[in-house]
Amino acid sequence: MRADTIRLKVKVPQEEIVFIDMVIKSYEGLAIVTVDHDNPDEIWLDVTEGTRDDVIAIMQDLGEKFPVEFLDK
Repeated sequence: MRADTIRLKVKVPQEEIVFIDMVIKSYEGLAIVTVDHDNPDEIWLDVTEGTRDDVIAIMQDLGEKFPVEFLDK
């Protein structure tokens, strides 16, 4: 992880992780999604200061479709 990268930890339904990954990838370079294999319903979103607010907004919007809980932001 680069020094200017911020890691957001988010709890989501396991069955939605692939969908979230596809949504984030569709924005090309906005964030990197990583699954926490010790906690399979948690993901890390690696963002920059410039993309952080956009990623939070996207995740909050997805939170209208399924549970999204920020564990660290």
